[in-house]
Amino acid sequence: MPYMFVRITLSSFDSWKAAWDSPDQVQVRKAYGCKSARIFRGNESTDEVIILTEWDDIGGAKDWGISDELRELMTHTGGAGRPDVLYLNDVTKG
Repeated sequence: MPYMFVRITLSSFDSWKAAWDSPDQVQVRKAYGCKSARIFRGNESTDEVIILTEWDDIGGAKDWGISDELRELMTHTGGAGRPDVLYLNDVTKG
């Protein structure tokens, strides 16, 4: 399975998280092929967030990553800088 790993600094975690969890945003991610998402927050820097999403295919992840829906979410909910993004493939055996 392909994954998308995003590291970003947020100016308002609570605002961003509420929007991320909204039914509309969940539906948008699913429409692009997102199968699951995990959110990690720094222990010492709580404005730093890691987002790990699993996708049907890497194309859907890349399309979502440049989508207007994601850009709008980040613009209106506290994205504070350019995210670091990695596209990954799980190579774990067994």
